[in-house]
Amino acid sequence: MAPYIQEPDMLSSSGYWVVDRRIVIAIPNSSDHMDPHRLAIESTKHGIKHSLMEATAPLDTVHDLSFGVELKFLLPLLVQGERDPEPEDHRNVNMTRLRDSEATRREQIYECIAKSISQAGEKSTTISRITKDASHERAFWKSHWIVKKANSAEPTPEQANLEGYVWLSVEVSSPSLPAKDAETKHRIEAVLRSLFSNHRLVANYTCEVHIHVGRTDGQPFSLTTLKRLGTLLWMGEEQIRSIRNPRSPNYHNVYTWGFETRKYSRLALRAQELALREHGSAACQDGVLVEDWQVAEVLDTHPEMQTKDRKAIEELWKAGSHMELGRLLSGEKKQYRRLGFNFSAFGLEDERARDNPRTMEFRMMEGTTNINYILGWLSICKALADVAVTRSDGRYPMVLDRLIGQRHARSRSVGARRETVSETQGQRCGREFREMMDDLGVPRDVYRDLEAKVTLENEV
Repeated sequence: MAPYIQEPDMLSSSGYWVVDRRIVIAIPNSSDHMDPHRLAIESTKHGIKHSLMEATAPLDTVHDLSFGVELKFLLPLLVQGERDPEPEDHRNVNMTRLRDSEATRREQIYECIAKSISQAGEKSTTISRITKDASHERAFWKSHWIVKKANSAEPTPEQANLEGYVWLSVEVSSPSLPAKDAETKHRIEAVLRSLFSNHRLVANYTCEVHIHVGRTDGQPFSLTTLKRLGTLLWMGEEQIRSIRNPRSPNYHNVYTWGFETRKYSRLALRAQELALREHGSAACQDGVLVEDWQVAEVLDTHPEMQTKDRKAIEELWKAGSHMELGRLLSGEKKQYRRLGFNFSAFGLEDERARDNPRTMEFRMMEGTTNINYILGWLSICKALADVAVTRSDGRYPMVLDRLIGQRHARSRSVGARRETVSETQGQRCGREFREMMDDLGVPRDVYRDLEAKVTLENEV
């Protein structure tokens, strides 16, 4: 239950209102000339402060939410006169000539793929057309699917040895799509079915599925929304990243950038430094302004929370601007600039970040042609954004509370004798993933296939 404010006669002689015996409101002296928006509510138990500014801060709503999908694939082209190395694949195989240049091949193939997108009822264009017209991709972000080169994708040695094939990497990027529109998911599914039925598109560990979440008007999320999202992703990174196959050659991001926030962000380094200073103490030594009731209340109920996690959340909520927060949630080195939870568009540290839309990007899912995986992952990313945007959403504290509890339970079980463990690692990963999805309100039929993937691939 949310704290309630007591009657004014509970005002203490020290200038505080008592709230639910755990929370007090600091009342400034009349001579202090304090901005009333800066009044703060403070938890006496853990030093967590709740800013009253949030009542007047601009709010995002679920109706503002939009998302975009980036799909990276490989496409084999059959050289004219060569025998088809995969005759059992009855999909159309695109042809090429040995004398064709890569630029010629790309222009022709991009047009073929764009045509398949158009056949699904969507507007499409290619990077070749955009370049010829001296335009820019941003002119099409809201209206067209864009077909271009996928820089990271390359064939595996086994694929490269299929005689008769020449391989091209392809990226297909959706426009910004309204998250609340019931037709959006069906539109994406129609595009995927058209692409996969008309072309021999394949995905391997060098390919990825990226999801961007942002606002429909192109403006950045409010700082509070980003902090709520960052808090949830920090605590839930292990559960969310469990969709990656630990046996994949790209599990540790050898081919793509998408490293762990908990290891490589500035926030991680700062939190570790602060935790070491406290010598393992779980108490907050200084008051921290947390402009969110839900986050503060959950923290207040977990005095056992690991020091590094508490310090990370404290530092995150101290960020005073989008740029500061974006850089805090990014890594110092270039290869860690765009992490698996990518906030670099707000940090503005390089030209790519400055040119990109003001979105937060999920970039840890490996490439796939499994439509259920793609649509399921899209629904999960949308749900995470949903609960972060709506400050009164009851799912948010439920998810955060469970994530903190799960992390504490794992820390207690370290070193436990194996025969006392009642579930395997794969079963634990699957259970924690399922519990998070249920708390987020993701329908069971939407995440079922991904849960099975998590359970199977995380067995040791």
